[in-house]
Amino acid sequence: MRSVVTSSNDPFIYASLIKACNKARVSIEGKSVHCHVIRLGLDHNVNVLNSLVSFYMGSADLMSYAAVLFDRIPERSVVSVNCMISGHVGRGHLDVGLRLFLEMMSGCFGSNVRPNYVTFVILMSGCIEFGRRGTGSALHCCCCKIGLDCNTEVCNVLIDLYCKLGLLFDAARVFREMPEKDLISWNTMITGYASSGDFTRAFSLFRKMRIEDIGVDRVSFSCLLSACAARKDLRLGRMIHAHVKVTGLESNISVGTALINMYAKCRRLDYAREVFDGLPNQSIESWNSMIHAYIENGLARKALKLFDQVKSRELEPDEVTILGLIMACRDAGELNRGIHVHSIVENNELFKKSMVLGNALIDMYAKCGSMEKAKAVFDTMPEKDVVSWTSIIVGHAINGEGDESLVTFRKMFDENFVPNSITFLGVLSACDHAGLVEEGSKLYDIMYEVYHVKPEIQHCGCVVDMLARAGRIEDAEMFIRKMPIKPNGLIWRMLINACRVHGRVNLGLDLVTGIKELDTCHESGDFVISSNIFAEAWRWGDVISERSLMVIQKARKLAGKSSISYLTE
Repeated sequence: MRSVVTSSNDPFIYASLIKACNKARVSIEGKSVHCHVIRLGLDHNVNVLNSLVSFYMGSADLMSYAAVLFDRIPERSVVSVNCMISGHVGRGHLDVGLRLFLEMMSGCFGSNVRPNYVTFVILMSGCIEFGRRGTGSALHCCCCKIGLDCNTEVCNVLIDLYCKLGLLFDAARVFREMPEKDLISWNTMITGYASSGDFTRAFSLFRKMRIEDIGVDRVSFSCLLSACAARKDLRLGRMIHAHVKVTGLESNISVGTALINMYAKCRRLDYAREVFDGLPNQSIESWNSMIHAYIENGLARKALKLFDQVKSRELEPDEVTILGLIMACRDAGELNRGIHVHSIVENNELFKKSMVLGNALIDMYAKCGSMEKAKAVFDTMPEKDVVSWTSIIVGHAINGEGDESLVTFRKMFDENFVPNSITFLGVLSACDHAGLVEEGSKLYDIMYEVYHVKPEIQHCGCVVDMLARAGRIEDAEMFIRKMPIKPNGLIWRMLINACRVHGRVNLGLDLVTGIKELDTCHESGDFVISSNIFAEAWRWGDVISERSLMVIQKARKLAGKSSISYLTE
């Protein structure tokens, strides 16, 4: 750089150097070039000044320099204003960017300085990031008035805007009326349909894309494979995989990762591993996909073994890798190894600041039975969110610490965090197992009436079990009758078992009829609970009948599993 600086006074060379410094995020070198520019008297050149404005706007600490330079530009162009708008939008100051846009529209920067397609792309991208639906629609209207509504780049960002704001009809209209579409247009529309769950239209558009001989790329395939994963459609996923092989994109990391995820969601880990092993240049992203594939399918120990191979290949684990490792330790009950992973997090400044990893560590320690360590993580987290509070509340609940769970819930309320559905499930479960009936009943009412959280079957199950365990059978039955959702077999089994435990055999016999009317009556638990209540009533013929019927109908029974790894210190 030094030889170039001293051998040429060409402003375009200096503009290019400044852009390179901006891209490399090297502020000291950028300032050094600026000094040379001033010494050579090139600080009045518009191209150089525009590059400097963009460079200084790229850093939050240097934005004031950009403002000074912008004011000194003798003849501002649309590029000058776009540099300022882009910098402000990139820093989260969309309203400042919009103010500059309005000033440009009103002629504050000269009658010749008018917005171009880049201006609208920058501002609409900001509307996408910050969910500004009304502002995006207003900018669309401006595009139409200025005559930029047929520009391909503008149309592409409009499609993305409307898709991400859930306005698929408007996105489809823009796509349909585009005079010229490129591959980005097709990919954006397909992604929009797939993300909204309209897989039929997504695949229909892909077929049309193929008929019109539009070339597909890794983005097209990655999106379609994600859609196959979401609907767990193995047949269609295999068809897309065949297309991938034909186009030679199977070795692409992003496509390979999408294939691994798709096969994992379809519970075909053999195919997923085959794709993984076939990737010529395995990155940490592909290893992460395979690790999480094992975890999602209940094979935590295989995930841990795979992580050992990551270390042996000297790949650098990222946040997703560490998250997978924590989850694997949680599912395998590997507390010792979890403590080792925690030390990795503590020794890495980036990991240490991650709220996601902190929440995962709380969950891991709680499910491994170490609430002391879970609380230590929670207390030392620099920032907390509702997931952090929920994790510690649920942790207390599953470890039989109902009172602590309630205390933590109250602290969460005092610190103005809004509980969600899972938070209430955790605290209701704590009340259930601690026998805190009055507190649990009040919390259920607060959940619905104050926080407007719609009760799910799990919430209702906690209340029924809580009342039933306390012997309040009539209250539990009345609650079931008034539930906002239809009770399932588990709810009835809770009540029938409570009747048996508390000696209300006749009521239990009456309720057996109710459970037999449900679609779930082919589960083994229904037959077992029915035969148990018949046994309490000394109706041995009915007991034999229920047990025989269970065998004849081949009632489903889920196998239990347990995993314990002892902590030795």
